[in-house]
Amino acid sequence: MKLGWVTVVLMTGMMLPVQAAVNAKLRTFVINPIYSALISFTVGTSLLAALASTMAWAGQAGDLRAATSAPWWTWIGGALGAMFVTMAILSVPQIGTAGYSVAIITGQLIGALVLDHYGWLGVPQQPLTWLRLLGAALLLVAVWLIQH
Repeated sequence: MKLGWVTVVLMTGMMLPVQAAVNAKLRTFVINPIYSALISFTVGTSLLAALASTMAWAGQAGDLRAATSAPWWTWIGGALGAMFVTMAILSVPQIGTAGYSVAIITGQLIGALVLDHYGWLGVPQQPLTWLRLLGAALLLVAVWLIQH
């Protein structure tokens, strides 16, 4: 059922420019982009804590202690997320949500192609083909077109 997952991911992706615009607007009130990102992460952390508590109450708890045995690099996701959110806050007022979205998606795809090709970070290895490179090149064209 890949179509269902693709649909859900597409709909989730539609939320990213909304998140970027909301956080950029919040910055106009709190001035500092780091404060805006901090508020965003605090709200997100609160939601996740409530969901985790609900799942634990329902008997679906995970094992947080097992995270200590994970590789060091698995702990940097939050830092990467903070950079992602802060960059959205800083860039949306400069290049708009469409410019931000096409650039971030293009960067994501290029990074994903590298991860896939080499199988880094435990992802299944998938070779870089000319069609995949063409897809990335077309997205680079899209970045240019959106900005002009």
